[in-house]
Amino acid sequence: MVRLTQKELIPGDHIYVKRKGHFYSHHGIYAGNGMVLHFKGAVKEKQDPTVIISDMATFLMNGKLQQRSYRRRLPHAKTLQVARAHLKQKGYSLVFNNCEHFATYCATGKKKSTQVHRVIGGMATLTLAVAGFFIRKKTGSKKGPSSVSR
Repeated sequence: MVRLTQKELIPGDHIYVKRKGHFYSHHGIYAGNGMVLHFKGAVKEKQDPTVIISDMATFLMNGKLQQRSYRRRLPHAKTLQVARAHLKQKGYSLVFNNCEHFATYCATGKKKSTQVHRVIGGMATLTLAVAGFFIRKKTGSKKGPSSVSR
């Protein structure tokens, strides 16, 4: 993940910008000539999001341009072809079909969102910690199940 200028981009690059105090990132595919394919909705990208093509300034919203790198990816021309085929596509889902899923799919052929994986992983860890707390509290054990004597 490298910060760069628009001049360094190749059409078909997976780009992104951090949003909301770096809480999440917005992703898209660089289309060339200062244009980006990405999900965009009417109100803060949540109302009826659609894959659109917009200028870089609209995509960045004063954020810093960054690029996602891959060990293995589709050729840039194929990535751009896939992205253009999804223009006007709807069906946004924060968990299953967000802007990162879209850009990753265009670049690799696989839908993935590291942001979603991080959130789900964090929720699972929190759930296990809370469950462990209540189990220890209910059994009165401070050491857990391994403290059982034989």
